[in-house]
Amino acid sequence: MTQERTSKRILILGGGFAGVKCAQTLTKHLPLGEHEIILFNRENHMVFHPLLAEVASAAVQPKDVAAPLRQLLRGVKCRTEDVLSIDIARRLIEYEGYDGKRRQMEYDHVVISCGNTANLALVPGMDDHAFGLKTVGDALALQAHVMEMLEKAEVCEDEVMKRFYLSFIVVGGGFSGVEVAGEINDLVRKSRKFFSAICKKDISVTIVHSGEHILPEVTLSLRTFAERKMQESGVSMVLNAMAAAATPDGVILKDGTMLEAATIVCTIGTTTLPVINRIDLPKERGRLKTEADMSLPGYPHTWAIGDCAAVMNAVDGKLCPPVAQIAERQGTQVALNIIRRLKGEPTRPFSYTMMGSMCSIGGRNAIAEMMGLRVSGMPAWFVWRGVYLMKLPSFTQKIKVGIEWMCDLVFPRTLAHMKADRSRRVGRAYHPTGDYIFHEGDPATEFYVIQQGQVEVVKGNLANDGEEILAILGPGDFFGEGALLDSGARSASIRARTNVEVTVLGRNVFTQISSCLAPLRDAVANAIKRRTNIWKNLPEAKEILEAIPLSVLIEPMAHPPLKPTDPVESAIELINIHKLDFLCIVNDNDILVGIVSRSDLFRAIELAVQDRSLRVCVRDIMVPEPIFISQGESTSLALSIMREHGLKKLPVVESRDHPILIGAVRVENILDNLVKLWLAGELLVSTKSGIKS
Repeated sequence: MTQERTSKRILILGGGFAGVKCAQTLTKHLPLGEHEIILFNRENHMVFHPLLAEVASAAVQPKDVAAPLRQLLRGVKCRTEDVLSIDIARRLIEYEGYDGKRRQMEYDHVVISCGNTANLALVPGMDDHAFGLKTVGDALALQAHVMEMLEKAEVCEDEVMKRFYLSFIVVGGGFSGVEVAGEINDLVRKSRKFFSAICKKDISVTIVHSGEHILPEVTLSLRTFAERKMQESGVSMVLNAMAAAATPDGVILKDGTMLEAATIVCTIGTTTLPVINRIDLPKERGRLKTEADMSLPGYPHTWAIGDCAAVMNAVDGKLCPPVAQIAERQGTQVALNIIRRLKGEPTRPFSYTMMGSMCSIGGRNAIAEMMGLRVSGMPAWFVWRGVYLMKLPSFTQKIKVGIEWMCDLVFPRTLAHMKADRSRRVGRAYHPTGDYIFHEGDPATEFYVIQQGQVEVVKGNLANDGEEILAILGPGDFFGEGALLDSGARSASIRARTNVEVTVLGRNVFTQISSCLAPLRDAVANAIKRRTNIWKNLPEAKEILEAIPLSVLIEPMAHPPLKPTDPVESAIELINIHKLDFLCIVNDNDILVGIVSRSDLFRAIELAVQDRSLRVCVRDIMVPEPIFISQGESTSLALSIMREHGLKKLPVVESRDHPILIGAVRVENILDNLVKLWLAGELLVSTKSGIKS
């Protein structure tokens, strides 16, 4: 039973600039005995985001940009539980309690100010290989990585690899991207004097930006000044370019250009939090649409501010940009509107004229635009530091950061960093088509599970005696286990056959999981047996299969392929009539996009049980990205693939680049031709021997 409340309860969801300013204003104007103010934030501190780039470059200590909410907000009850949903109609929230159980809390007013989160997954591979810059943890991870790259470059004997370690790419030329590029450039170049083997020419810092100029938020004169100063300090720029993918080796642009670098920082891509997505109200680009006074339409007791809200500015009639000074002002004004509503007074629309914008560009230079006045160079840099010093939320932070900045003017930045144990990590990696995940002979440090795409197991290389594709692996398959168990080098190379996403387990994690999880241990053991080279002791059989063109073994499909939108009843009927192990699914261009096997039909029953009104389509149960072979590949490879995956029949497509379904090959047909040619060959040898005798 809910305990009866005697005071008005105001909830604030989010401890960023907007939420903190709202809480401070409410505590200043409301009698606490009559009002209960509760702030939910996952972390117990507020992050001062404008200085995260300085944390990444070791100019500022991480704790000094994180203000503890309990010390900052006297009179406010701060909680770190996750808010799961908001029932606006019933005026209650659901949150995950300290013990993991779901709990509910009623409110009289709620302010939704939970901001947004980084979404690096907008660009393939970026989430796997790039550093974001949203939290203090992000900044610390980037700082440690930059230090590690300096240490590796110092002892690297390969000049190409040394330049790779000292190459840094920042994707995004807005305020965040420019500031972090400038800070990394300063850190690396100023630290060079402590590394005797690192030369100035080895260092490369590059900004990739989609526009004609960086910093689109400021005037053209300041943009060109920033570009000129940054280029003079050693930062290069790739403009009018967009990142298409990120890999372990760098960034691939839309035009196919590859920019190689060991470090990628991504400052683009954000998405709303799940709690916002669950609110069934009008949104603008994922942000909650509000009334002029920042309340939600039809719900005068629910308010939205900050980056998660689409608030109209009465000054110019435009949506407010997601910047700190706007968020702070919204926090103040929404608090005053709540007070007005509690008193029965009319609320006021949000109205604010921005004071200007500032950006540090490295080398003790900055640009600033304030109330029509434009400043650049070192004077702007001092203004930038002074303004942000005053904007830090607590007096303690102001003192600490001020002292650190004064020391930064005299002393070098610290090069110490905590080195994580990479062998225990679990991560993900993205590799584009043709990229090698590892090479034959490489040391074994990781185990891989394919999430999306396909890879080839390759023996040898084209430069020497030629290469041989031993097997093709797809989603759900794994590789890299043999060398880990033997503590040896990789016995074959793994190359991405298509764009591929893999989960990566370090050696220690793999060893611990496989030792206690029997199904994985058995699967690994079976895979090792299955992946032994069957042609090693039967070279004659392989020669025969290589001589048989795959095209002569292709048979037409015994049934017309289905489309993803076809009803699942059609799949059941075809599998039943033709006694099929699987049937192929193609799109409107006849490109193979999936398969449905007998076991997949059970998924249709599960979906029907979940929602009886659901019309189950083939796409709901099919296995996407199926294993196939192209007609130009060898018969021996087809047999190896079928052995690896336990298939009796293998789809054949026109080519890898155009996987248009043209038929299938059967294992019986391949083996029948193999045996006939083998016996014919032995008979010929026997006949020749008889003639000679």
